[in-house]
Amino acid sequence: MSEILYIPNIITAFRLVLTPFILYHMYFENWQIAFFVGFVAVVSDFLDGTIARRLNMVSDFGRKFDPTVDKIVLLSIFFVIYQKKLAPDWFSLMVIVKDVSIPVVLLIGKMRGVKLNFSPTKMGKAAVALQFLYVILLVSEKALDIKTYYAYLMFPMVVFCFLSLASYVVLIYKLVSRAKVEDKIDI
Repeated sequence: MSEILYIPNIITAFRLVLTPFILYHMYFENWQIAFFVGFVAVVSDFLDGTIARRLNMVSDFGRKFDPTVDKIVLLSIFFVIYQKKLAPDWFSLMVIVKDVSIPVVLLIGKMRGVKLNFSPTKMGKAAVALQFLYVILLVSEKALDIKTYYAYLMFPMVVFCFLSLASYVVLIYKLVSRAKVEDKIDI
């Protein structure tokens, strides 16, 4: 069986398919539907990793596909948050810039002919977890009319985004200045 057809990768693809529905309902402020579809997406995110480990279906494709889908989902949602003014502009833009910096690093590396060994860092995983938690609490507050205090996550997210951005600036510098010297750069 091809790695792409592993059950966890199909579940991840399903999460990607759900993304436009989440965005649509967030944009048009159908918060209950956005909450429900988002809940299904979050469950699928936990489910794909659990199934991959339990059924020994961890794959190279899945290790790259899952975080890529997470980035697409988060980047898209924060774009809607920015468009709808659901958070301060500076905050939404900072998160968007951080999430765009990863593909920029990969693109620059590829253009420079550098083989990149890219794996998410613990700091990066923590930043993504905070972003998802922020979105979950924001949508939950709107959909369920409860106070979630999601805005209190802004400060830790700013710290993680700043540290992530700083690390990507260093990596871009390495790519631009030392790519000819090194064949491979670990990220």
